[in-house]
Amino acid sequence: MEYITAFEMAKMKISGLPESDRRLREKAKRENWRSRPRVGRGGGVEYEIAALPTPIREAVEKKLAAEILAQQPDLPNMQTVSGSLNPQNQAKPKKSRAKSKDLPTVHRPEDTQLALDLEDPNIEAKNLNFKQKNCANARIAIVADVLSIGDTLSLSQNKAVAYFLEQMREGTLPERIEHLIPIANARSNNKRDLSKRTLMEWVLNFKSAGNNKNARLLALAPRATKYETSPLSLWWMRDFMHIHRVPQKPKLVHSYQRFTQLYQQKQDFDMKLLPSIDAVRRAWNALPEIIRERGRRTGSQYKQLLPYVQRDWTTNINPNNVWIIDGHSFKARVRHMEHGQPFVPEITFVIDGCTRKIVGFSIALAESSKAVADALRMGLRHGGLPVIIYSDNGKGETGRDITGELTGFCPRLDIQHQTGIAGNPQGRGVIEGLWDNTLIKLAKTYPTYHGKDMDKSAGHLMYRKTESWAKAERDGKKLTDEQQKYKALCPTWQQFYVDLLATIHEYNHRPHRTLPKKDDGERYNPTEYWAQRMAQVPPEEQPEILSEDELALLERSMEKRKPYRGWIRFNNQSYFLADLAAHEGKTVLIAYDWDNAQNIFVYQKNGCLIGKAVLNGNARDAFTNVKSMRETQKENRAKKQITRLKNKVKRIEMDLNGGDIIENTPDFSKWLPDLVASNDVDFRQPETVEVAEVAEVSELSKKYFGF
Repeated sequence: MEYITAFEMAKMKISGLPESDRRLREKAKRENWRSRPRVGRGGGVEYEIAALPTPIREAVEKKLAAEILAQQPDLPNMQTVSGSLNPQNQAKPKKSRAKSKDLPTVHRPEDTQLALDLEDPNIEAKNLNFKQKNCANARIAIVADVLSIGDTLSLSQNKAVAYFLEQMREGTLPERIEHLIPIANARSNNKRDLSKRTLMEWVLNFKSAGNNKNARLLALAPRATKYETSPLSLWWMRDFMHIHRVPQKPKLVHSYQRFTQLYQQKQDFDMKLLPSIDAVRRAWNALPEIIRERGRRTGSQYKQLLPYVQRDWTTNINPNNVWIIDGHSFKARVRHMEHGQPFVPEITFVIDGCTRKIVGFSIALAESSKAVADALRMGLRHGGLPVIIYSDNGKGETGRDITGELTGFCPRLDIQHQTGIAGNPQGRGVIEGLWDNTLIKLAKTYPTYHGKDMDKSAGHLMYRKTESWAKAERDGKKLTDEQQKYKALCPTWQQFYVDLLATIHEYNHRPHRTLPKKDDGERYNPTEYWAQRMAQVPPEEQPEILSEDELALLERSMEKRKPYRGWIRFNNQSYFLADLAAHEGKTVLIAYDWDNAQNIFVYQKNGCLIGKAVLNGNARDAFTNVKSMRETQKENRAKKQITRLKNKVKRIEMDLNGGDIIENTPDFSKWLPDLVASNDVDFRQPETVEVAEVAEVSELSKKYFGF
């Protein structure tokens, strides 16, 4: 029977379904049950049983099977069978564990555990729960005992079943078989008897399954009496998910209000059918988190819930094969090295993927390719030449100083640069998970820490007090005692630098949980594992160490230029070299020091040196306006901050005038110095550092990092 009508289904009186065929048809229409016109019986439709919802389908199949079984002829009467075995046909004695003398001894099979082979993908036994498996195994053991009785006493199947039931009533069954009867019954009342129909059905199912153990298990396992319906099958769940799964992350009660409003707008809809907020909450909480959060989280936040691929960084990768680069804004304010104002440094780390060792770092005012280049230069000086550098798509990692053709680090040194997928920081989990144990741990030792887990009241107080003494210094005022107190709480540049070196040293010499264990059971630290793995690398695969001349050339950043009659324009200034006349109109490479604007070195595209071009080298009044790249960048940064402040003033004026455009903009120039001074721009002379302090920092640098 493949199809069934609503009338036939209603007659079955299945729990959870309407008892009238009309309401059943309405439910089927609402849930889009697969149907076809009734064949040969007038109008109406009939529904495909195999396409019904799982709980309904299983209930229908169970009812149909029961009807078919009820139509089969009854088995021989128990009185007749037992009478043939007991001629005296005496009254049945009370249940006793004493073995009856009238019953022969039967040699039963050993009580062995029937294994469940889950390696076969074609079986469904893996869907059985523990209770179903235990019940099926108990039934198999009982049936095996019945068949053993028939083989030993040469009895037919019916007589063997009757003989087993007689022993059960006499209380002469082996204890191990008697113990299995309540388990095989699968009843809550722990009933210790069986009917002939039940036992005969087990025997028939056992034989029909053949010799396959899993087939027997499935044939004798009881059907689940309680069906778990997935909340996704509820007719209203799709509409509610469309409202609730949005990036704004509304509360469930607010989404439920919109959900009810949606159905109120539908005509001829009975609002009594709508689930209550408690029913919605129960169904929603029953869904897996990966389904609930889809749409409420996006990008990397949602990927944190998904299964991931764990990369193996130690088996087929040697030290210095892959370097991972990333930057981190320090989560505490420190005093600037030059003007002493509070600022947040940007720290870039270069870590070796195989050994987890930090091989280079740099400190800068903000994320930039210059900061990444400085960190790479440190790694090249101490670790050698890597094969691949792996980073995100930030401007610092993809700037022309790193990836620019002919002028960047990677093309000049033949290093392969790989970037991760945008919005997927999990791909660089090796270094993304580093910050908690290094820089964030260090930042939490400073009173000026401002991370997301900092107490808001204490953090806000520290910010206001820090801004107070910083503004007083910018205005040239004398600091009060309270301002002096809070200034002392802000770490100096020297203190921060020394603590940073100590943090890197501690990390490189602390056992790492992702590294293998040593013979003593303790894990390697990055420095030990670097040395141990480097000793295993063949000489031909050892990383290339750059010479001092190569490093000296590499210290300078490069850009492309075209000379004109011996002159090259760079940084809004002119440099002269007579030998450039032979390269008129050709592209050349210029190498410059970031802090030195007096001269630049000019190279051919193949790397051959042409010579040194001098600032205003062929002019009468030389060195009248010397600006280094550092000074130029500082001026550009100040100009951008001034522009942002001007735009902010304009927006405030527009708000005061009701959003109208200001036609006559007043002159704000008299306030600009004060406004600019509040944005950490360098307007003061750098603080003088004692010679002893410089020597101390230099010694600490050598101690902790070897340079």
